[in-house]
Amino acid sequence: MTPRLIPRIFLAALAVCSAVGLLPSTAHAVPISIYNTGTDPSNNAWAGIGVPDIHYFYTLSQTTGVPVTVDHTNWPIFGGPWVPNNPNSRWIGPNANSQGPAGAYTYATQFVLPPLTNLSTVSVSGLWGTDDPGVNIEINNISTGQLSAGFTTLVPFSITSGFQIGVNTIEFLVSNAGGPTGLRVDKVVGSYQLVPEPATIALGGMALTGIVALRRRGRATSL
Repeated sequence: MTPRLIPRIFLAALAVCSAVGLLPSTAHAVPISIYNTGTDPSNNAWAGIGVPDIHYFYTLSQTTGVPVTVDHTNWPIFGGPWVPNNPNSRWIGPNANSQGPAGAYTYATQFVLPPLTNLSTVSVSGLWGTDDPGVNIEINNISTGQLSAGFTTLVPFSITSGFQIGVNTIEFLVSNAGGPTGLRVDKVVGSYQLVPEPATIALGGMALTGIVALRRRGRATSL
Protein backbone atom coordinates (compact mmCIF):
# COMPACT_ATOMS: atom_id res chain seq x y z
CA MET A 1 0.00 0.00 0.00
CA THR A 2 1.38 3.41 -0.95
CA PRO A 3 1.84 5.99 1.86
CA ARG A 4 -0.50 8.43 0.13
CA LEU A 5 -3.33 5.89 0.12
CA ILE A 6 -3.35 5.41 3.89
CA PRO A 7 -4.82 8.87 4.67
CA ARG A 8 -7.37 8.36 1.89
CA ILE A 9 -8.59 5.10 3.41
CA PHE A 10 -8.72 6.69 6.84
CA LEU A 11 -10.68 9.70 5.58
CA ALA A 12 -13.10 7.49 3.66
CA ALA A 13 -13.76 5.32 6.72
CA LEU A 14 -14.20 8.41 8.89
CA ALA A 15 -16.68 9.93 6.46
CA VAL A 16 -18.83 6.81 6.28
CA CYS A 17 -18.76 6.33 10.06
CA SER A 18 -19.82 9.96 10.48
CA ALA A 19 -22.72 9.41 8.10
CA VAL A 20 -23.84 6.37 10.04
CA GLY A 21 -23.63 8.40 13.22
CA LEU A 22 -26.04 10.93 11.76
CA LEU A 23 -28.74 8.28 11.37
CA PRO A 24 -31.18 7.68 14.24
CA SER A 25 -29.49 5.50 16.85
CA THR A 26 -31.17 2.16 17.46
CA ALA A 27 -28.83 0.62 20.03
CA HIS A 28 -29.60 2.79 23.04
CA ALA A 29 -32.35 2.12 25.58
CA VAL A 30 -35.62 3.92 24.89
CA PRO A 31 -37.75 4.70 27.97
CA ILE A 32 -41.28 3.32 28.19
CA SER A 33 -44.09 5.70 29.12
CA ILE A 34 -45.34 3.95 32.25
CA TYR A 35 -46.66 5.46 35.48
CA ASN A 36 -46.90 4.96 39.22
CA THR A 37 -50.31 4.71 40.88
CA GLY A 38 -52.14 7.89 41.81
CA THR A 39 -50.17 10.22 39.55
CA ASP A 40 -50.84 13.02 37.09
CA PRO A 41 -49.67 13.12 33.43
CA SER A 42 -46.16 14.10 34.62
CA ASN A 43 -46.03 11.09 36.99
CA ASN A 44 -46.28 13.28 40.09
CA ALA A 45 -48.65 12.16 42.86
CA TRP A 46 -52.05 13.84 42.91
CA ALA A 47 -52.62 15.99 45.98
CA GLY A 48 -56.37 15.38 46.15
CA ILE A 49 -58.42 12.60 47.71
CA GLY A 50 -60.72 10.46 45.60
CA VAL A 51 -59.04 11.48 42.31
CA PRO A 52 -59.68 8.88 39.55
CA ASP A 53 -56.45 7.26 38.43
CA ILE A 54 -55.81 8.17 34.80
CA HIS A 55 -53.18 5.45 34.26
CA TYR A 56 -54.76 2.42 36.00
CA PHE A 57 -58.14 0.75 35.54
CA TYR A 58 -59.94 -2.37 36.71
CA THR A 59 -60.20 -5.49 34.59
CA LEU A 60 -61.83 -7.20 37.60
CA SER A 61 -63.48 -5.49 40.57
CA GLN A 62 -66.14 -6.01 43.21
CA THR A 63 -67.43 -2.46 42.63
CA THR A 64 -68.61 -0.54 39.60
CA GLY A 65 -66.29 2.43 39.98
CA VAL A 66 -62.75 3.21 38.87
CA PRO A 67 -59.62 3.21 41.07
CA VAL A 68 -59.27 6.47 43.02
CA THR A 69 -56.67 7.95 45.35
CA VAL A 70 -57.19 6.82 48.94
CA ASP A 71 -57.59 9.36 51.77
CA HIS A 72 -54.12 9.86 53.24
CA THR A 73 -55.40 11.88 56.21
CA ASN A 74 -57.14 8.89 57.81
CA TRP A 75 -56.55 5.26 58.67
CA PRO A 76 -55.15 2.98 57.21
CA ILE A 77 -52.55 5.45 55.85
CA PHE A 78 -52.43 8.10 58.58
CA GLY A 79 -51.90 6.33 61.86
CA GLY A 80 -52.33 3.00 60.16
CA PRO A 81 -50.27 0.16 58.72
CA TRP A 82 -50.16 1.17 55.05
CA VAL A 83 -46.85 2.45 53.68
CA PRO A 84 -47.17 6.28 53.55
CA ASN A 85 -47.62 8.02 50.21
CA ASN A 86 -44.75 10.01 48.74
CA PRO A 87 -44.41 12.69 46.02
CA ASN A 88 -44.02 9.98 43.38
CA SER A 89 -47.00 7.71 44.04
CA ARG A 90 -50.19 7.19 46.04
CA TRP A 91 -52.37 4.33 47.15
CA ILE A 92 -55.41 3.73 44.97
CA GLY A 93 -58.50 1.64 45.68
CA PRO A 94 -62.20 1.25 44.91
CA ASN A 95 -63.14 4.07 47.31
CA ALA A 96 -61.45 7.11 48.81
CA ASN A 97 -62.02 5.61 52.28
CA SER A 98 -60.15 2.45 51.17
CA GLN A 99 -63.13 0.18 51.90
CA GLY A 100 -64.11 -2.48 49.39
CA PRO A 101 -66.18 -5.68 49.29
CA ALA A 102 -64.37 -8.98 49.69
CA GLY A 103 -63.16 -10.62 46.52
CA ALA A 104 -60.64 -10.31 43.70
CA TYR A 105 -59.44 -7.00 42.24
CA THR A 106 -57.23 -6.68 39.16
CA TYR A 107 -55.59 -3.34 38.43
CA ALA A 108 -54.25 -2.82 34.91
CA THR A 109 -52.00 -0.31 33.19
CA GLN A 110 -50.95 -0.20 29.55
CA PHE A 111 -48.14 1.01 27.32
CA VAL A 112 -47.25 0.72 23.62
CA LEU A 113 -44.16 -0.77 21.97
CA PRO A 114 -43.41 0.38 18.38
CA PRO A 115 -43.02 -2.02 15.40
CA LEU A 116 -39.19 -2.03 15.42
CA THR A 117 -38.89 -3.00 19.10
CA ASN A 118 -36.45 -5.79 19.90
CA LEU A 119 -38.73 -7.67 22.29
CA SER A 120 -35.82 -9.49 23.95
CA THR A 121 -34.56 -6.14 25.29
CA VAL A 122 -37.82 -4.97 26.93
CA SER A 123 -37.98 -4.75 30.71
CA VAL A 124 -40.26 -3.17 33.31
CA SER A 125 -39.52 -2.98 37.04
CA GLY A 126 -40.68 -1.15 40.13
CA LEU A 127 -42.04 -1.55 43.64
CA TRP A 128 -45.51 -2.69 44.68
CA GLY A 129 -47.65 -3.14 47.78
CA THR A 130 -51.22 -4.35 48.25
CA ASP A 131 -54.06 -4.86 50.70
CA ASP A 132 -54.79 -7.70 51.06
CA PRO A 133 -52.27 -10.03 49.34
CA GLY A 134 -50.96 -9.30 45.88
CA VAL A 135 -51.24 -12.77 44.36
CA ASN A 136 -49.72 -12.26 40.92
CA ILE A 137 -48.51 -9.87 38.23
CA GLU A 138 -49.45 -10.70 34.65
CA ILE A 139 -48.11 -9.32 31.38
CA ASN A 140 -50.51 -9.77 28.45
CA ASN A 141 -52.35 -12.51 30.41
CA ILE A 142 -49.07 -14.35 31.11
CA SER A 143 -48.32 -15.01 34.77
CA THR A 144 -45.02 -13.84 36.23
CA GLY A 145 -45.66 -15.59 39.55
CA GLN A 146 -44.73 -12.56 41.65
CA LEU A 147 -46.23 -11.86 45.07
CA SER A 148 -46.44 -8.67 47.11
CA ALA A 149 -45.47 -8.48 50.78
CA GLY A 150 -48.74 -6.84 51.78
CA PHE A 151 -49.26 -3.22 52.80
CA THR A 152 -46.48 -2.52 55.34
CA THR A 153 -43.69 -2.47 52.78
CA LEU A 154 -43.16 -2.10 49.04
CA VAL A 155 -41.21 -4.92 47.38
CA PRO A 156 -39.51 -5.09 43.96
CA PHE A 157 -41.05 -6.62 40.87
CA SER A 158 -39.48 -7.20 37.47
CA ILE A 159 -40.85 -8.24 34.07
CA THR A 160 -38.44 -9.25 31.29
CA SER A 161 -40.55 -11.38 28.93
CA GLY A 162 -44.07 -11.78 27.59
CA PHE A 163 -44.10 -8.45 25.73
CA GLN A 164 -45.59 -7.82 22.30
CA ILE A 165 -45.55 -5.19 19.58
CA GLY A 166 -48.36 -2.68 20.09
CA VAL A 167 -50.42 -2.41 23.27
CA ASN A 168 -49.09 -4.24 26.34
CA THR A 169 -51.13 -4.74 29.51
CA ILE A 170 -49.66 -5.27 32.97
CA GLU A 171 -52.15 -6.51 35.57
CA PHE A 172 -51.70 -6.52 39.36
CA LEU A 173 -53.93 -9.15 41.00
CA VAL A 174 -55.12 -8.41 44.53
CA SER A 175 -57.24 -10.54 46.86
CA ASN A 176 -59.32 -8.76 49.50
CA ALA A 177 -60.82 -10.47 52.52
CA GLY A 178 -63.03 -7.43 53.14
CA GLY A 179 -62.49 -3.94 54.52
CA PRO A 180 -59.51 -1.85 53.36
CA THR A 181 -58.07 -2.74 49.97
CA GLY A 182 -55.77 -1.02 47.53
CA LEU A 183 -52.72 -1.04 45.28
CA ARG A 184 -49.53 0.97 45.36
CA VAL A 185 -46.97 0.99 42.52
CA ASP A 186 -43.86 3.14 42.93
CA LYS A 187 -40.59 3.75 41.06
CA VAL A 188 -41.87 1.93 37.99
CA VAL A 189 -39.57 2.22 34.97
CA GLY A 190 -39.27 0.46 31.64
CA SER A 191 -37.10 0.49 28.55
CA TYR A 192 -36.50 -1.24 25.22
CA GLN A 193 -34.14 -1.15 22.26
CA LEU A 194 -34.98 -0.97 18.58
CA VAL A 195 -33.99 -3.46 15.87
CA PRO A 196 -31.31 -1.80 13.64
CA GLU A 197 -32.91 -0.24 10.60
CA PRO A 198 -31.99 -1.71 7.16
CA ALA A 199 -30.53 1.63 6.05
CA THR A 200 -28.07 1.62 8.94
CA ILE A 201 -26.99 -1.96 8.22
CA ALA A 202 -26.64 -1.22 4.48
CA LEU A 203 -24.56 1.90 5.07
CA GLY A 204 -22.26 0.00 7.39
CA GLY A 205 -21.80 -2.65 4.71
CA MET A 206 -21.00 0.02 2.14
CA ALA A 207 -18.33 1.36 4.46
CA LEU A 208 -16.64 -2.01 4.73
CA THR A 209 -16.88 -2.62 0.97
CA GLY A 210 -15.34 0.75 0.21
CA ILE A 211 -12.44 0.26 2.58
CA VAL A 212 -11.69 -3.21 1.13
CA ALA A 213 -11.77 -1.79 -2.40
CA LEU A 214 -9.34 0.98 -1.49
CA ARG A 215 -6.97 -1.50 0.12
CA ARG A 216 -7.02 -3.71 -2.99
CA ARG A 217 -6.35 -0.69 -5.16
CA GLY A 218 -3.47 0.28 -2.96
CA ARG A 219 -1.94 -3.17 -3.25
CA ALA A 220 -2.31 -3.13 -7.02
CA THR A 221 -0.63 0.28 -7.24
CA SER A 222 2.30 -0.82 -5.14
CA LEU A 223 3.04 -3.82 -7.42
